[in-house]
Amino acid sequence: MKSLVNISFLTVTVILFLQFGCKSPTGPEDAPGRRDYTWTRDTLRADEFGFEFLSGIWGANPNDVWVVGDAATYVNKVWHYDGYKWKNYLLDQFATPVRIYGISNSEIWMVTTISDIWRWDGTKWFKDTTIVPAGYQRILFEDIYGYENNIYAVGIAEKADGDYAGIIVHYDGNKWRILNTTQIKEYFLRIMFLEGGDILISGQNYFEPNNPCRLYKLSDSTFTLIKKSTLDIYLGILNSKMYVDTQSKVYEYNNGILNETLDLTNTDYAGSLWGRSIKDFFSANYGWNLGHYNGTNMINIYHTEGHILGGKIFENEVFFICSTLDNVFYILHGKLKKGGFGLQ
Repeated sequence: MKSLVNISFLTVTVILFLQFGCKSPTGPEDAPGRRDYTWTRDTLRADEFGFEFLSGIWGANPNDVWVVGDAATYVNKVWHYDGYKWKNYLLDQFATPVRIYGISNSEIWMVTTISDIWRWDGTKWFKDTTIVPAGYQRILFEDIYGYENNIYAVGIAEKADGDYAGIIVHYDGNKWRILNTTQIKEYFLRIMFLEGGDILISGQNYFEPNNPCRLYKLSDSTFTLIKKSTLDIYLGILNSKMYVDTQSKVYEYNNGILNETLDLTNTDYAGSLWGRSIKDFFSANYGWNLGHYNGTNMINIYHTEGHILGGKIFENEVFFICSTLDNVFYILHGKLKKGGFGLQ
């Protein structure tokens, strides 16, 4: 496994990515991404007691960003940024948040590790659904993604004796239901798809140590294994195209085929794709660095002093969840300089 970024709920790194266009006279795929950011760090900690593990980020715009994660005290679990400062939001019930994804600023979903799915309706957070398959004790969710009236969440269903199976639930605009898929004894870690396109799921099989990481296509409740890997598999959507990253190579996915797009094996690239296009994306890099690829080269753009646990990219601003090696969580916030070019 890559030492910088792990993707199980038992580990400390969560990988997310974004899909916003970058305005340019030559088009977002042709224009190299800028690197002239001004960086600030905001530590998110409402108190000093117990652990904190921020793991999910989503925002409708740079003035409406949410960050969630589990913590020893409820005041540290949900945070909101209004363009000026971060404020902690107090849930009215116990929750163990792990991931968040929104359709709009009035429909945001949050999954947990205790079978609960929460919803933000534009005014408040409330527990929308508790869902558990027959014969199992709980669902430990890992990821959520989708579009209006078509949202999926994945994770594992766990029995009282510790046995488990990968699980997928779906929201059709009215209710959540568990998909009747073939049971696979794997951790389903990430789910991603273009609207109307193939649904991709990454997972890990801890019983096959030589190739533990898997990439599946889901179609009509049937899994098709696309790729195995010795290293983590990440999913990303950049400029309305689906990409898959593993073993320091980036592939564009199209109709069941992985076409190699970038080979970053001779760089510090450790994985993940958060960005606007294939020529303007950020990554987790070795040495505890935030990396950036601009279509020409991969560089270390910021030393994070630890793990990078998620990111959200807007046209002129970027947000990353980071934690130092001594477990201090902070938001790294970058703003492009006005009137700058910064092409390197």
